[in-house]
Amino acid sequence: MPIDVQLQAIQYMAAMQAPQTGDAPADPAYAKQIADRLAAVGQPDVISSGRLIDIAMARGCDATLPRESIARRTGASLTTLLANGVLVVRCRDHQLQCLQSTRDADDVLCVHK
Repeated sequence: MPIDVQLQAIQYMAAMQAPQTGDAPADPAYAKQIADRLAAVGQPDVISSGRLIDIAMARGCDATLPRESIARRTGASLTTLLANGVLVVRCRDHQLQCLQSTRDADDVLCVHK
């Protein structure tokens, strides 16, 4: 991937995780509760005081996995996560990482490692 494309992807990933005016405060306890329910999918971790839920996987990360895992394993919606300060749900395996924004269900960024 050309260096300028790599830099744009890095900047976009950082922007997805950055709080904006009007975002709810991070709720680490809520994020931990959601992460614990995702343990069947992979090894979840709460990052940035609850702003990011990261799911480490041996394999199987793709653009649909974060949103589908939230819906199937937690019963929560992306809107509910956003209301509790969670901005991004990320899955990652040895080849790929995909970041799902909670602000916009169609906002998913996948990059190869």
